[in-house]
Amino acid sequence: MSLIEIKDVSYSYNMENKAVDGVSFDIEAGSYTTVIGHNGSGKSTLAKLIAGLLELKEGEIIINGLKVNEENIYEIRKDLGIVFQNPDNQFIGSTVRDDIAFGLENRLVESDKMDSIIEEYAETVGLSSFLDYEPQNLSGGQKQRVAIAGTLAMKPSILIFDEATSMLDPKGKKEIKKLMAQLAEGDDITIISITHDIEEVLQSDMCVVLNKGRLFMYDKPEKVFSDPERLRKINLDIPFNLKVKEEFGKNKIKLKANDLEGMVEELCRSRSKH
Repeated sequence: MSLIEIKDVSYSYNMENKAVDGVSFDIEAGSYTTVIGHNGSGKSTLAKLIAGLLELKEGEIIINGLKVNEENIYEIRKDLGIVFQNPDNQFIGSTVRDDIAFGLENRLVESDKMDSIIEEYAETVGLSSFLDYEPQNLSGGQKQRVAIAGTLAMKPSILIFDEATSMLDPKGKKEIKKLMAQLAEGDDITIISITHDIEEVLQSDMCVVLNKGRLFMYDKPEKVFSDPERLRKINLDIPFNLKVKEEFGKNKIKLKANDLEGMVEELCRSRSKH
């Protein structure tokens, strides 16, 4: 069942170029979709259009049967959460507990119910022991997990990550990608991740590839990466393990199954001969 329908959507910031140009695809309920493309391909613009942060003027976006427009946007946003790239800009409360509570207070959740909700989602993101910590005492990955907990506490059916790992160190990126994969295991939430992280695509169900504002590909990750040269023509790369496999294929090197360390060593020796 299609939860989100994107129909011939276009958007321009000026009269000269379209940031998004005639894009159409559907997103199934409960799926995990990654959106990739070079800088300026329209990824973040598309995310903002889905979230109603930009006014849609060309085409249609339908979420759970409702068109995204001024009339319906507040109803749609009840079921939609978004996590942005800079965790420092998302902290509102003076502690982790206060930050998760912020959205609940705005929705007038009763105080006797609030504590259990806060504790539930702090546990979901692995921060139960950090509830009384101040923001400056958290790492970038931990701050981003707080932002995710606050969003999850609002119980959205759709969660958009807009470059949510781009400003994190490798450890933070690993933490957030692992959490996203765990969230995707359930059927009650639909994830859309706008990302530069090619490795993340491998853990998603479907991948949207944008190029110069247009839909370049929309398929399962294994199909998207099955033709590396096609992606390289639009300045996109492929995941490291697929690069290794590709290089060994070119050099006709035989490998032992699951011996990634041996693969890398053999690849280095092979390259040193050329």
